[in-house]
Amino acid sequence: MAIDLKKFVLRFIDEANGHLHTVKEGAFLLSSGQNTDAQIGEMFRAAHTLKGGARMLKLQSIADVTHQLEEILSELRDKKLEPNQNLGTLVLQACDYISNQLAQLSASEGNNQLPPADVTLCEQLARASRGEMDTAADEVVSAPVEKPATLPSLEVLDGGLKQAGSVRVKLEKLDDLINILGEVVASHDRLEQQVQSLVNLGPRISHMDVEQLRKQVLQFSRKLKEDFQVQHLQMYELYDVATTIRMLPVSMLFEPVSMQVRELAASLNKQVDCRILGGEVEIDRQLIDRLSEPLNHLLRNAVDHGLCEPSERIAAGKSARGTITLTTQQDGRGILLRVEDDGRGLDYPAIRAKAVARGLVEADVVDQLSELECNELIFHPGFSTSKIVTELSGRGVGLDIVRKTIVTDLQGTLQVHSRPGQGTTFIIRLPISLAMMRILQFELHNHLFGLAAQYVVEVVKYSRGEVRDIAGRPAIILHNEFIPVISAAELLRIDDRSVGQNSSASHANDLLLIIIQNQFGKMAMLVDNLLDERSMMIKPLPKHMQQQLLVSGMVLSQDNQLVSILQVPVLMEMAQKQGQPRTAAPKQQVRQNSWHVLIVDDSLNTREIEKNVLEAHGYQVTLAEDGFSGLQKARLTQFDAVLTDVEMPVMDGFSLTKALRAEDNYQHIPIIIVTSRAKEEDRRRGIQVGADAYIAKGDFEQDSLIETLKMLLC
Repeated sequence: MAIDLKKFVLRFIDEANGHLHTVKEGAFLLSSGQNTDAQIGEMFRAAHTLKGGARMLKLQSIADVTHQLEEILSELRDKKLEPNQNLGTLVLQACDYISNQLAQLSASEGNNQLPPADVTLCEQLARASRGEMDTAADEVVSAPVEKPATLPSLEVLDGGLKQAGSVRVKLEKLDDLINILGEVVASHDRLEQQVQSLVNLGPRISHMDVEQLRKQVLQFSRKLKEDFQVQHLQMYELYDVATTIRMLPVSMLFEPVSMQVRELAASLNKQVDCRILGGEVEIDRQLIDRLSEPLNHLLRNAVDHGLCEPSERIAAGKSARGTITLTTQQDGRGILLRVEDDGRGLDYPAIRAKAVARGLVEADVVDQLSELECNELIFHPGFSTSKIVTELSGRGVGLDIVRKTIVTDLQGTLQVHSRPGQGTTFIIRLPISLAMMRILQFELHNHLFGLAAQYVVEVVKYSRGEVRDIAGRPAIILHNEFIPVISAAELLRIDDRSVGQNSSASHANDLLLIIIQNQFGKMAMLVDNLLDERSMMIKPLPKHMQQQLLVSGMVLSQDNQLVSILQVPVLMEMAQKQGQPRTAAPKQQVRQNSWHVLIVDDSLNTREIEKNVLEAHGYQVTLAEDGFSGLQKARLTQFDAVLTDVEMPVMDGFSLTKALRAEDNYQHIPIIIVTSRAKEEDRRRGIQVGADAYIAKGDFEQDSLIETLKMLLC
């Protein structure tokens, strides 16, 4: 069954105008000499995405002009061209041409009847990208395209074209909305009757005794309370029904995917099937509109980098046809999207080599990068392992857009899991709606703040004595892992000098900690008081404040105070930058980097804290996230000592210790177990499998660890 592209062309017009607005803004800055590298990068990404969408929908004239425009922006980004007024004028000329093409598409309601691209304009853009601007500048001519008289499906706001002003709604959804509205109106009438009853009661009060008055007041308050509760429930029901009108099946996003994947694969001589699971799940239309671009980049990445040629797949024991699976699930926490391929997996050696080549990582430590750290490198702007620049890849654009859109713009999380030789999975978690979210509100020195609940793991109380100084930073031990403690007041630079001595939790012995988490780990954030957690309407920031990354929006508290919603990923990044040890640990009298230690723990926080402790004392450290990974690394590299946890997936610490003792070169290497399991039988088992020392995390002291390690190594 052929896919009707018409509805996707109309949606493309909305998205394309947004990208075109980004390029135009940058072009004006190019002309005035006020451009920045970041601005050029934004222009390039916008043009790249616009070109990809146009090609997918067979809008060849737009794709051809945008391709030449992208070449100019690529040269500007790589400092091979110098920005000037003529170049800015030419870029604006190209934008005007594309804008006119989009207007024609809109006027024809999505029917693709565009003429071929203007040859003269394409040639001028091509010459400019080769540095021939001096001769091309005087020849810039307009591409005359008749503008339609009206644009019925678009709305002009703030100088740019926004989303379509109309949507299709199922009749049953409208019926539900009208029925609820009828109930709300009836409830409102009852409340008006209550007000009128109160007015009528006034003249009779002077003729009543106390008992009669008391009965009248009690009767009135009881009925008013009942009517108010009914209306309260009806208002929430009205909101729920109204929001479903904006909900669309995710198949609206996935329907064109099979065609896109097939065409991309054919251009690379690959065979690909695309499976779609959970397409009936409904999500906010805003999410569908915003997810189109990152999904496009993930699919291009999967086809170009993930899936290999049929001959390579057959040699690996796989079928000649690769598979990309798009899965959507809904649970209490939101929407879960998975983009999964059965390809070769991430090429970690190539990622490490590229990181060194780009100066992101020093060559002498690149081999110590964990797979998680390598996964994060692929989201770095301009990062690509492609050996050649093509239409599909090699420009280093795409995954950085995915990260920004998912995490920063949509308040979601993004994780990557890769299995060498088996494939790669991108896991995206999003709120069900951008308009209404569950918010945990807290107080800090008489200021109100909120956090999106999906980032909150739990809330705990610890005494000051339970907070330890580890690697120069305060930390607690919770559920078998070290979690750094950060002061929200310090981080947000809130001065508490005006706050009373007994009003802040910072002066109390008990500390109230909110455990927050993203894909990089956990942190315990110190706050004064918790207020509540409930679903709240998110109000966007004013336009002049939208560059403020720390605050994603505002909500109104019950007493009508504005509450800032903090971006947890940005908050954690600030804490990590601020979290350098306050005082450097004293260096031990050992040769710098003379001992190489393997740390094995499934907790990212614990691995990083133990790593900081050891590196501060001159040790070289390699990390592993479970016993099996630790064993593999130990077989590839000879370590001088091993620190391991007990409770880990795949292979626990006892099994790892036993397996290492079976290796000839690890029979006499110090192995220290660091765990929260403090029972005597656990200690005895640790000794039985061959551990040289057993340290309970509850008794953890960094000086004790260093002394133990030094004693065993000497």
